[in-house]
Amino acid sequence: MKNYRILTLALVCALFFIGCNSVGIKTRTPTETLKALNEASKKKDSAAIKKLLSKGTLVLLENAALAANTNSDELLKKEDGAPFQDLPEIRGEKIEGDTATVTVKNEVTSGDENIPLVKEDGEWKVALDKYLEDLKKRFDEEMNKTKDAEILPSNSNSEKSVEVPKENNPAANKK
Repeated sequence: MKNYRILTLALVCALFFIGCNSVGIKTRTPTETLKALNEASKKKDSAAIKKLLSKGTLVLLENAALAANTNSDELLKKEDGAPFQDLPEIRGEKIEGDTATVTVKNEVTSGDENIPLVKEDGEWKVALDKYLEDLKKRFDEEMNKTKDAEILPSNSNSEKSVEVPKENNPAANKK
């Protein structure tokens, strides 16, 4: 009798979960999440925007609001405050476990730019904190390349020697 109750309870739970999925409870894809963020940003709907941002991005948003002496809702409602008000051309999507990237066209360079997303609480969230970390890393790498190019002499310059005339060379005059 006890096994019958457990089996019945398990069957009811399984039917409940199957029923939930069939009535339209569906997780957005990363691309759909980015599009939803675009729509929420156009409407300046700060509550909807926040639901689409990762926890790390929300921390950055709160810090930016504090620095601007305002709150995050007001910051998102400013003319240039909400992310992705203009959605660039989407060129692809890649999912690897609980992380994903949506590749978009960089309007300045016409190249590709990867927008990272993370899965939090079963939903895809735009991770602008990860994007900024990646941007800083790429910037630092470019700066190091530039610095290395300035420090390292070219081969033609490194083999040149400078001859000091004898009258200006005290070591040569002591003989």
